[in-house]
Amino acid sequence: MKNKLIFTFFLTLLQVPICFGTAVMESRLTLIVPSSAVVKTMTSSKNNSGINPQNGYQSGLEAIFNIKTNGDDNTYDFILSSSLETLGGIKNAYVLNNDNLYLMLGNKEHLPDTTAAADIESGTPDANPNIIAYPVINNSPFDIKPINYNGGLCCQILSGGEQDMNIIQTIGNTPLRNTYSVSEDNAGVYEAAVTLNIYRKP
Repeated sequence: MKNKLIFTFFLTLLQVPICFGTAVMESRLTLIVPSSAVVKTMTSSKNNSGINPQNGYQSGLEAIFNIKTNGDDNTYDFILSSSLETLGGIKNAYVLNNDNLYLMLGNKEHLPDTTAAADIESGTPDANPNIIAYPVINNSPFDIKPINYNGGLCCQILSGGEQDMNIIQTIGNTPLRNTYSVSEDNAGVYEAAVTLNIYRKP
């Protein structure tokens, strides 16, 4: 029995790492990687187009963003917002008409009145000089749906867990009926801004 005790102790002693002393204190190093998201515009975006002055038909506009994140829909809200400049200040450029999403573009040199935007927002556009509305088409493999966010009409992107996403929002060719008029809409550059916002959830 005595030999066995000595033998056991001897094995235990040999199994102790030689870099440990008789007094042991462990310092555990921890690295915390927070959830993060980065967004950039893609060079393949089509930011400029011309229109046919007879009918307002435009040859193609497209906003393309890339999102890289280690988070997901539980961590972030991925939101597309829009804006256009009017005589009354900056307004939301998205508008719903018969449950379809449109983007209003305003004349930069002859700023539209806010009543022109309100006319299109009414659902039955009739008089809206210097604003033209075009349909918004989702060409992304992700679900993008119009919602009210922070008090305004926006588009929410549902990532479905994807962490590298190309978000493509295409502007359709044909203007919303009664939003283009060769006699009411002055010649010039018409513009709207589409912005991708990433909001961390509480």
